[in-house]
Amino acid sequence: MKLSEKHLLELSQVAENAARSASAYIKSQADSTHKTNFKSGIESLATQVVTEIDIESQRLILEHLESSIKTFDLGLLTEEAQDDRSRLVKDYFWCIDPLDGTLPYTEQQPGYAVSIALVSRSGIPVIGVVADPYRDTIYAAIKGKGCTLNGKALVLKPKDQDSLVCHFDRSFLDSSSYQPIIEALESILTHKGLKALNVRSGAGAVMNALGLCDSHIGCYIKLPKANPGGGCIWDFAATSLIYSELGLHVSDAYGNVLALNRSESPYMNQHGVIYATDLTLGQEIVKAVSELTKSS
Repeated sequence: MKLSEKHLLELSQVAENAARSASAYIKSQADSTHKTNFKSGIESLATQVVTEIDIESQRLILEHLESSIKTFDLGLLTEEAQDDRSRLVKDYFWCIDPLDGTLPYTEQQPGYAVSIALVSRSGIPVIGVVADPYRDTIYAAIKGKGCTLNGKALVLKPKDQDSLVCHFDRSFLDSSSYQPIIEALESILTHKGLKALNVRSGAGAVMNALGLCDSHIGCYIKLPKANPGGGCIWDFAATSLIYSELGLHVSDAYGNVLALNRSESPYMNQHGVIYATDLTLGQEIVKAVSELTKSS
């Protein structure tokens, strides 16, 4: 079935309510000490970490979404449960990260969020909702209908013209690819007349993307790699729609539309991800990454 505009509006509100509930819970526990467990088979520490907060946040979200799953015959993909592959047979599926940025959360640092998206079987997000418990903000987007921040139309502010802000996952700072990509970015900022490269890390994937879009000229880059990891569908589904609705650049490392429902794996490591705050910058980064990939 194809969801109508009315249905999308209804389901977006359901997702916002779910994200708001989970966000309030996460914030209420932020000052507590949390027992940390680790998932196996993934090399990135940030991806391995899971706590009881992740599990309870997921439960709260599913409690809100349960009725819609039955009513609209929706599939489900959520980080803290096994992929039942319903996403491959249903027309749409809820795609959930109940606590992205668990590592900064356990360190009592900003950079964590709740992410909920509704994605078509073809891998196109049609609803994207992100709640930032640290700042009490909720981003929401519906495909073709723009983006809101705390219920009001999100209008981008003028960008700081002095520096290029680059967000990386903290694990990438120790990668052999780090210095070559920094050199490529320094070349780009010189070409654009910017004065400095400002590298930031430590946040989860969701806030690495959204932390750029309000006031910086910037990018968030995840290069392709052989090993499982590189983020998953639930890390990018909501934010990729938000970026698209704001007219910003989001693609895989080769400039293609993000493949957000690949049958072989929910991991994005083979494709990489590039977010950028303007289309030209995104194209320049894609070109630089392509050249680096060829030379490696």
